[in-house]
Amino acid sequence: MRISSLAAIVAGLAVSVSASFAASDYPKQTIQIVVPFTAGGNTDSIARLLAERMQTSLKQPVTVVSRPGAGTNIGAAFVANSEPDGYTLLLNAPASFVINQFIYNSLSYDPDTAFAPVCLAARFPNVLVVHPGLGVKTIQELVDKAKANPGKIEYAIAGIGATSHLAGALFAEMAGIDVTAIPYKGTSQSLPDLVAGRVAFTIDNLGPILPFVQSGQLIALGVSTKDPVALLPGVPPINSVLKGYELSSWNVLAAPAKTPKDIVSILGKECDRIVNLPDIAEKMRSFGSEPVGGTPEQTAAFLKSERSRWEAAIKAAKIPKQ
Repeated sequence: MRISSLAAIVAGLAVSVSASFAASDYPKQTIQIVVPFTAGGNTDSIARLLAERMQTSLKQPVTVVSRPGAGTNIGAAFVANSEPDGYTLLLNAPASFVINQFIYNSLSYDPDTAFAPVCLAARFPNVLVVHPGLGVKTIQELVDKAKANPGKIEYAIAGIGATSHLAGALFAEMAGIDVTAIPYKGTSQSLPDLVAGRVAFTIDNLGPILPFVQSGQLIALGVSTKDPVALLPGVPPINSVLKGYELSSWNVLAAPAKTPKDIVSILGKECDRIVNLPDIAEKMRSFGSEPVGGTPEQTAAFLKSERSRWEAAIKAAKIPKQ
């Protein structure tokens, strides 16, 4: 027993020493941030802001690599199966961290155990907007109009299982209304129909919608966050009418599971520092995101708290598993 205990202690010390050496020598080569979307979106933009500042302070190249496909599962699986050495990171929205486990029958990674959370880089408030032709100017007026016209009001979603789909389905369930989801291949394709009045409303990321609100082509009725959003003064949270409603997208930076804690800590401090730099925070807000930051431990707790929130939205959307 004593020999076994001594062997366990020695093995533990060896792992600890190895991790310490790895952290003291980190980084010594290129770091890649994998984005599981095509280039040009909010997640890609934030990844590039992080990469630019990280490579300056860490004194190694930091590249952004797009690996889109399969509802973000391709990029997420690539990172999950990479060496846990801090050189391959994932920046992703809720999809591969909490949503996809409720949509896909099988994944090549376990969202709960495949990653070491690093930092909550940003939140993306969703905004409930309507076409002016619908004739409503408040959340309650939209609810009342939908109740008076069951099944007749259509709302745009950026694809089945997209955050706009889940946000709309949860809104409909909590409001007790019957509305019809119209799927598109992304927000960029749904917006022309929304602006033209061919669909009545959507609850989607603020960034791409903001210019249309500012121009008066769409009317913002509410935001999906717990509190008001600075970019939309005077627009109330949806939960001011539907108590408990809160559902916003976000970006979490993560490493493969078993990445040494010291390396995760280095990356977490870098991410937290960068997103809270005044110029970076201003750039992020300009495209509709709110910088957050935080420690790896806080990020892990955040992901855990989000699981039940998104599971409830998926149940409301009645999405069959694929």
